[in-house]
Amino acid sequence: LAVMMLPIGGLINNVVSEVLVGRTRPHGYDQILRTVNDIEAASFPSGHTMGAVLLYGLIFFLAREFRSDKLRLAVQVGAIAVIGIVGFGRVWYGAHWPSDVLGAYALGGLMLVGIISLYLKIEAAVGDIPFIRAATVAHDENRPHAHALTSTVFFNEGGTVSKVYAPGFLPRAIYWLAYQAEFPYIRNRAALEAAVERRNLAGQLTEYWFGSSRVARATGVDTIDGNFTLSAEFVAGTRPVDRTQAKLYLGELRRRFEDAGLPTWQIDPRQPRAVDNVIETASGDYMVVDLESGLVSPLASLTTWARAIRRGMVPIYDDVYFDVTRAYIEREDRKMRESMGEEWLQELRERVNAAEKKTIEWHSSELRLWSKIVGGIWNGYGVRTWRSRAQARVAGGQDKALGWMTTSVDTWQDEGRITSKEATELRAQMDTPMFQAVLPHLGAHLIITVFLRFPFGSLARMAWTGYALGAATVKLVARKIDRREWKQTWDIHSPLVLLLAAIPGFGAFSYLAAKPVRSNRLLMRVTLDAVMHKVPWQLYQRSGVRRIIARPVRAADNAALRPAETETTTWLAPAYAHSSCDPGAVAAGGD
Repeated sequence: LAVMMLPIGGLINNVVSEVLVGRTRPHGYDQILRTVNDIEAASFPSGHTMGAVLLYGLIFFLAREFRSDKLRLAVQVGAIAVIGIVGFGRVWYGAHWPSDVLGAYALGGLMLVGIISLYLKIEAAVGDIPFIRAATVAHDENRPHAHALTSTVFFNEGGTVSKVYAPGFLPRAIYWLAYQAEFPYIRNRAALEAAVERRNLAGQLTEYWFGSSRVARATGVDTIDGNFTLSAEFVAGTRPVDRTQAKLYLGELRRRFEDAGLPTWQIDPRQPRAVDNVIETASGDYMVVDLESGLVSPLASLTTWARAIRRGMVPIYDDVYFDVTRAYIEREDRKMRESMGEEWLQELRERVNAAEKKTIEWHSSELRLWSKIVGGIWNGYGVRTWRSRAQARVAGGQDKALGWMTTSVDTWQDEGRITSKEATELRAQMDTPMFQAVLPHLGAHLIITVFLRFPFGSLARMAWTGYALGAATVKLVARKIDRREWKQTWDIHSPLVLLLAAIPGFGAFSYLAAKPVRSNRLLMRVTLDAVMHKVPWQLYQRSGVRRIIARPVRAADNAALRPAETETTTWLAPAYAHSSCDPGAVAAGGD
């Protein structure tokens, strides 16, 4: 890896010489270059000298690994000699000025320090790790154990086994390049817990397919000498006697796994070591004892790759496509219920949810840059889904607006400001089509206010209202709607609403001035009271304005309207207390 950094020195040298300095070579050598190659080469710093400093300087440093003092001294003296001779030779040939060579020594030395620093960090992190096979985990040699490709397996008393992962340098490097994170089964508890749930999910599905579990059940995440372990039940048996028959079984299992959205790498017969993950029991059944991959591999079916790309889960590594799994369970719902029972099916669904929760926690702990890039490209970085996301946001805003207004009515009822009858009438008013037509736009203004600050929030709210009114007007002119429909739109997106939408903060509630809301004076007072509570420093309460908006009615009016409720203090809207109009008509939206 350190040697791979050397060409970067050449790029830096070219930038400095060609772009930043641009000095020409000594006259004689410069004339030769123009005559022979028809070029003018920049002079500062000397590229030959800088390359010698980087390459032979690294060799000088690495020579410290030699056990023989004589060999180490010979290599280091030779490296220093080459570096010195190259610099002297470039001046002697007239190819560079002396300052070009000195500059190359300085710049090359600076870069060499960086390369050596990189080498030391790599060595400190993985210097004692084998290149491919698993590193040795400190353990008691008298304890029963076995060495796998990426882990050490300990056989415990009580019929369980525990795997301690310590993969070699190559598996770690590949995983880091794929997900920009450490190999997950070493120290990532969420990844290990996801593996437990995934393995038991696969085992439960094999119960449905074959009548009994064909995957060694995972018992949990434990620790051995401070290292995380994946513990599972011990399966007694031997290697498959007939490997061809075992591969045929794995082929069938792979197809079933793929149908159910499960990862297939560890049991794919095309994978050279897949058969090693299978134990043949005394009864002749094949049991999968390892579903956790030691390597990120591109080997997967086209179906799996298509699923991964669509979901932004590239590269592929022990991934369950939970939406595919749930769809499979729904397809097999009746058969599963008949053969396995309702309780088993409910346990299966709960296991899917638990596995997905742990998988999300695991993936969230890693950068996964390539997954985000692929997902962004597939989804057009949100462009392709903007309409559905906007509709979902508006729907959420509509629910929020309705919930906010319902809470306002409930608050007044709890405070004794309106009677139960009036609260019921207000809720009925909120269920009318005209009022429901206002809610999506009130919700949209609330969402805009949450995500955008002044002046962008004000402009966005005005644009929302203005577009709705303008679109309706264009449809009226084009005779796509009649004047009655246009008038309904005008009542909702009125110029008053457009004006109020521009007010910072309070513009979120501008649709409360729409006619379907303001026509009911009691509802208007209730919502206005809730809005005014948001005025800072409690100015609304301190100014006494609340006594006007939420003023009490006269006892006589209260008794006339609610003769049966003599022990409750109530507050009535002006439309009820001072008008001869029918309260039910007012609640229904009449002026």
